[in-house]
Amino acid sequence: MSNNNSLPILVIIGPSGSGKSTIIKKLFDDNIIIINPTWTTRPPRIGEAEFGIEHYFASKKEFKEKQADNFFLETVEMFNLPFIYGLPQLKESTNNKVSLVMLRASLLPLFQKYYSNYFIYQIEDSLVNVKKRLAERQEKGENMGSRLADFEKEVELGRKVANRVFVNTKLSKLYEEIQQAIKEDYKL
Repeated sequence: MSNNNSLPILVIIGPSGSGKSTIIKKLFDDNIIIINPTWTTRPPRIGEAEFGIEHYFASKKEFKEKQADNFFLETVEMFNLPFIYGLPQLKESTNNKVSLVMLRASLLPLFQKYYSNYFIYQIEDSLVNVKKRLAERQEKGENMGSRLADFEKEVELGRKVANRVFVNTKLSKLYEEIQQAIKEDYKL
């Protein structure tokens, strides 16, 4: 399957804690994107189930049923954890809204088996800032897990494949830069 939409899919990548989810929520709230949530059997982090729009959290039973019905293009286990992640078929862009999916850079080869028309934006921040952000979340009860294990590798891999790299020095500035890039890349 190849995606030949008139508008490419936007793929957001970057390490945990870099600001991806916050930016995606803002783009969604401003009616700029259509979100294609990836599916996972991992439990949601604090606030993610209520406010997370980039992932769909499924029970193992629900996930397996969807898998049996060939709902997913690909499924994968990651980070040596007992959770499964699934990529469903993505929605096409409509009404001047950009179709978006958030992935890990390491999953791009699986995505590229099905889609050929896309832009990749990497969002990153310094390890110091990411550690601070994740520590604040941990204080609120969020599990840090293996989220920093391959930070440097993920940043480097993302830089190799991204069409654009954005550094999160301040969320409002980051949002303006990404919004401007979307206007340029998608002629909106």
